[in-house]
Amino acid sequence: MYKMILIDDEDEVREGIKRKTDWHACGFDLIGDFDNGRDALDAMETLAPDAVITDICMPFMDGLELAGHIAERYPDVLVVIVTGYEQFEYAKQAIRLKVHDYLLKPINSEEFNGFLHRMKLELDEKRRQKEDLTLLRHQLNQSLPLLRERFLERLVTSSMKPEERERKFQFFQLRLSGSHYLALVAEVDDFTREGIELTEGTDAELLRFAAFNIIQEIFEQDHQGLVFRTRDDKFAIVFSGEPESLETRAQLLAEQAKYSTAKYLNLSVTLGIGTLTSSLEQISTSFQKALSALDYRFLLGRNQIISINDMEFGKVMDHAGYLEWEKQVLSAVKSGKSRQVTHVLEGWMEELKGSSCSVEQCLGWFHRLLVSLGNLVQEMGFDSAELLGPHPVSRLSGMKTLDEVKRWLETTCHCMLVSFSEKREHVAESQIRKAIAFIHENYPDEQLSLPQVCQHIYMSISYFSAMFKQHTGVTFIEYVTRYRMGKAKELLAVTQYKTYDVAARVGYGDPQYFSIIFKRHTGMTPKEYRMTAREGSGGHEA
Repeated sequence: MYKMILIDDEDEVREGIKRKTDWHACGFDLIGDFDNGRDALDAMETLAPDAVITDICMPFMDGLELAGHIAERYPDVLVVIVTGYEQFEYAKQAIRLKVHDYLLKPINSEEFNGFLHRMKLELDEKRRQKEDLTLLRHQLNQSLPLLRERFLERLVTSSMKPEERERKFQFFQLRLSGSHYLALVAEVDDFTREGIELTEGTDAELLRFAAFNIIQEIFEQDHQGLVFRTRDDKFAIVFSGEPESLETRAQLLAEQAKYSTAKYLNLSVTLGIGTLTSSLEQISTSFQKALSALDYRFLLGRNQIISINDMEFGKVMDHAGYLEWEKQVLSAVKSGKSRQVTHVLEGWMEELKGSSCSVEQCLGWFHRLLVSLGNLVQEMGFDSAELLGPHPVSRLSGMKTLDEVKRWLETTCHCMLVSFSEKREHVAESQIRKAIAFIHENYPDEQLSLPQVCQHIYMSISYFSAMFKQHTGVTFIEYVTRYRMGKAKELLAVTQYKTYDVAARVGYGDPQYFSIIFKRHTGMTPKEYRMTAREGSGGHEA
């Protein structure tokens, strides 16, 4: 007998189906009925039905939602939807939800019994298929490559009892001929071929499979190694041999794998080599060391063979060293020194390459730098996403080498530098225009001074002086004097004001000093200039 549960929120419908159906004759045992999908789903674990018949429209949880949950949690349970003609579109949606079948209301007793008979036959066939040892054996053979990979991944990532390991070695027909063991991890650096970057689709997967075949062929010869793919698309190698030659042999085969992958697939691959161990029980330690070695690709670059024994030495960057470097970067960006930005970044990257910092430590420094750069961007009145790009931390974390990080940081810092410089230029021009307007408005004031103008436009005296000369070509004093002299010439040419009146009107309380300055700029005294100006205008007075 197959177990069945029935769900319908209409009591009379549900009771009618229960009463009019000869469940046992149809091969079923009705083990439960419910008036809503939520209660039925809660009972699924305990009742363990083979089939479910459910209405669509119900309170708390409708039939379609229930069918979705059952398909996700209990994929072997057959689900049948009961619906009226007006709900036929829902029935079609139910088919897409992997619902086995649907029935239209009102349900005819004879047709319903016939439907149950057909469902029983289908369940019988499913049971026979599951119990068919030939089919199971065929399915197992198809799954063997994947099962082999999962076993080997467990071998290098977790502890395993010796008897289980031996049993699985026999089952998968695995052999390792040496007395000592070593783990390696390889990864394709990228899928760029002849300048064309392939998408992570079919082409990339085919290339990855081809690279795996090359590495497998090289390392599995003479039962010296076992090669498998990890879940994150790396190639793991458990290599065996005698202790005096194992590491040297691993290096040579790694070189061969790197060379062959480049030659036949035009792809670069980096391999990390772990530590030597005398038993397979310790291979997980060697594997973790190999992964750590592979991580040093971040410092050393792509297309490398990196042994962890060569890397675990050297100076680790300290907090004070980072702070000094960050200060230099920010200072170069703020001051607009493009060459200094490049110089500082290059120096720091070389220092990191010569250190024994881990990838996590390096990324930690760079993440801190991004925060500081983001703060600087906001300080300067820009949007962080505008200059640093969207999700800069995620982008940085996805980079595989220090050289990639350097190029990106250099480009980003130069972009910031240019943007800051343009904004400073724009702001400076605006401030200088304000200063000039203030000078033109207040030039008659004898007390007009550089500090007074700087206070008006909120600039330091030194910065204003530099900007003013850069924009006008003259110093502040020279500009004010020229402007006052120009106004004085206008007054002398068109008015009858006395010299001392003209001097006072253009900001000079001392007429004698005014006359000296005037002659220095025009080569004439105020009186001489007035006479010359009137003669030039035909002797007419203003």
